[in-house]
Amino acid sequence: MLVGLLLLLTVYVSVALLTARVVYGIERVRVIELERDWHADEDPVERFRRQGQSATASTAFLYGMAWPVVVPAYLFYRCAALVITGRPPPAPCERADRAERLDARIRELEESLGLRGHALDENGPRP
Repeated sequence: MLVGLLLLLTVYVSVALLTARVVYGIERVRVIELERDWHADEDPVERFRRQGQSATASTAFLYGMAWPVVVPAYLFYRCAALVITGRPPPAPCERADRAERLDARIRELEESLGLRGHALDENGPRP
């Protein structure tokens, strides 16, 4: 019984530390990128070490300790975000941009094949 409890505690702490390490890495990159955008005159990594490292480590520790809730919730969120944001219908401006790019590409290909200017007029029928 005691061995099982110690094994369970060891697994819990190991997964907690692993989760905290992953969260710390993700949050560190996010904070450094924000610092780079907000304070372009300073080194963002050094600014993170001075001001954001302890808060980021504390947040990662809390996420790590709550890993039985955090990890499944995060995985569910990622799957839901993938389903929700995957292949949305294009906006009218996206459709217009795509049509312009396709028309430009068609003109480019017609010119490279010598189909433009000789037998076809700009407003004439296409083969």
